[in-house]
Amino acid sequence: MYKIKWESKINGILLDDKINDKEEIVPPRPVFYQEMDMLGFDTYWEYPKSKKPLLWAIGRRYYHKGKFLAEAKGGNIYEHPELIVKYKGKLKKLKPINIKSLIKKNKEAIATLENEAMDFVQHAHKKHKDKVDYFSVSFSGGKDSQVVLDIVSRVLAPDEYMVIFTDTGMEIPFTHESVKKTKEKYQKLYPELKFHTAKPPKDTLVFWDKFGPPSRFQRWCCSVCKTAPFANLIRKIHDEEEKNGQPNILVFEGVRAEESDRRSEYLREAKSVKHISITNDRPLLYWNTTEIYLYLLYRNIELNEGYLHGLQRVGCSICPFASEWSEYIINFLFPELTDEYISKIKSTLKYAGLKSPNKIKHYISKGQWKKRAGGKNINAGGTSLDFVQDNQNLKAILKKPREDFFEWLNVVGEILHKKDKNNKTIGEVRIGKTFITYEVSDDKNNRVVKIKGIGDDIVLQTRLKKVLYKSAYCVHCGVCAVECPTKALKVVPTVRIDKNLCRHCSNCLDFTYKGCLVAKSINESTGDGHMKKKSSGIDRYSTFGMRKEWLEDFLNNPDGWLDKNSLGPKQKPAMRWWLKESELLDSATNNPTELCTILNNFKSHTYNLIWEIVWVNLGYGSLIVKWYVNNVSFGNYTKEELLLMLMNDLPGYAEGTLKNPRDALVNMLDKSPLGNELRLGVLTKKGNAVKLIKKIGTDQVTPIAVAYSLYKFAEDKKRYDLTVSEFYKEHCDRGPYRLFGLSRGKFEDILRYLQENKNQVVRVDLAADLDNIFLREDLKAVDILKLLTS
Repeated sequence: MYKIKWESKINGILLDDKINDKEEIVPPRPVFYQEMDMLGFDTYWEYPKSKKPLLWAIGRRYYHKGKFLAEAKGGNIYEHPELIVKYKGKLKKLKPINIKSLIKKNKEAIATLENEAMDFVQHAHKKHKDKVDYFSVSFSGGKDSQVVLDIVSRVLAPDEYMVIFTDTGMEIPFTHESVKKTKEKYQKLYPELKFHTAKPPKDTLVFWDKFGPPSRFQRWCCSVCKTAPFANLIRKIHDEEEKNGQPNILVFEGVRAEESDRRSEYLREAKSVKHISITNDRPLLYWNTTEIYLYLLYRNIELNEGYLHGLQRVGCSICPFASEWSEYIINFLFPELTDEYISKIKSTLKYAGLKSPNKIKHYISKGQWKKRAGGKNINAGGTSLDFVQDNQNLKAILKKPREDFFEWLNVVGEILHKKDKNNKTIGEVRIGKTFITYEVSDDKNNRVVKIKGIGDDIVLQTRLKKVLYKSAYCVHCGVCAVECPTKALKVVPTVRIDKNLCRHCSNCLDFTYKGCLVAKSINESTGDGHMKKKSSGIDRYSTFGMRKEWLEDFLNNPDGWLDKNSLGPKQKPAMRWWLKESELLDSATNNPTELCTILNNFKSHTYNLIWEIVWVNLGYGSLIVKWYVNNVSFGNYTKEELLLMLMNDLPGYAEGTLKNPRDALVNMLDKSPLGNELRLGVLTKKGNAVKLIKKIGTDQVTPIAVAYSLYKFAEDKKRYDLTVSEFYKEHCDRGPYRLFGLSRGKFEDILRYLQENKNQVVRVDLAADLDNIFLREDLKAVDILKLLTS
């Protein structure tokens, strides 16, 4: 929240609003002797084994009194970093930072931060105390949650909230020690304060076997080991107190915007981010690293020892999002712990054909395991699921299914079945007024399911496929059970569905792609789901994306542009395809469309609106954009990682075929407002080479484009009654969140704004727990542009 500069006289820093650009520095962290010993500082300097910090660090650069002292370079889970000394003055002894002077210099700023955060907590409690069942502090044993707990404890009475630590099974020993000490401290101060520990239903290493190692693209571990156990613990407490319905909880958490590009977009209060009954409040969202440490020093709060050794974030002992630096530190401190997980990673490499010890070591040290997009190297123990489908019927072959198909089928509708004379099970499912018949036969470890009469009902087909995925792969992780609003679903130790409570809402199916996190993690792409293979169409742009100046030239002269433009021989056909796929050129006649004429009249509106409409249409018309919108989560990617993901999702295409559309997409993000302005792909470059694509998203989307995207979605799904929640579920394709990264709070604000429009293009019901969106069936997406821009 504050700017920071060095305060050299006391080997400290100063928080201030009025620091000029030349003086301002990136927020540093304090450095303790443990980290210095580990890196070999004691070879060059003398310093005491003090509990107080001795230096400051920005990243891996170390400073004393504002002078650049040394830098740690290289290092990974197997290799020690090199300490490169930069300052070679007369300095021989390093003294601890004078904490008393440091706090005195910054006391006013710290007090301002503290009071604002306390006011936020107090306001949140007052606002929600009659709406939620429980208030909680999510405690991780890390520095941010320590600050949150301290602030909440001085605002709320100890019987007004609880503290929950989620033990994922992958924490480092320092974290368990920190949790133990914190619990003892607070329960001594506040005997009425309740501490709880949430745990996943099985040992984490068991889940590693079932899901395969987590990766940046298969991040099952967070849901299975963290958020679902947290929510399930709350439900257990709720049941023990004999309360009815789904418990609602407000969680105070230590998430900060500084931690990542995506978190910089977070709201201080967000509802249903991970699970439908949880509201997340973030008192420290705008604090920086230095402010956190100053507060801890000011309040004399004991640090997790991991920070003393140089960890910048304390989390799991091994993580697909961890840096090589943190992997080095944790492996240096706890090699026996990391070995458990490394051995699991190594066990998958034999399926990848890696046998050489040197190649395996290189693969792991460079984090190649973190890039797993599919499951081709994962041993599913013989379990598999194959589909055979015609226009009206669906056949599924389940080999070694792990759960009962009939039990899971209850979530779709009311079922009846019986055995025939051939020992086949014949039955039907009633879904409202629709009846679907099915036939199930078993042969040793295999089960064949034939479902008849599903027709072209895509929604029903998808639900039934998800039931089959869950029947094949379920490992009772408990994530889907959290989504059940009536507690009808239990998955531990086996799946049981209370037919009297189940409302067939599909929450347990729709929370993720394929309806099952295991199926999503270990299945190779078969063309089923978000991306369906076509014989051609993805490699049609060479490497050229649509560019801002090209689109401007076209809209200025749409009738004559094809014959007269400045594009090269490969650029022109690429642009023609982009125009067709964005519905600006008629595919058959090459004539400008009605939409082209409408966008031509947008000169009085922001030019980004045109690109927003174009992006929505490309999400439906362009295979590469459709893939990027639906399959690439918000986060950071290299070009190589995007290619790996494409190859997994489209296994029928050669690597060379997929490089061109990937490059064309990246080129369009670079040369249009889609990249830096709408932040759908902000590029980091070194020279002309693209090093990183940051898919961040934005809340700065025009209401017109949001309305247009809703009507495009409705036309595609053939239904005009929607909900806000469905757009924030993982399986949902091409809604406002998938297209733009639009936060839920901003989306709801835009919906309310659109409802006030005289043309009544959108009607909403967002009161209490309702989140309904009603669109007009007499309108098409193009009509929305006419009505809202007239």
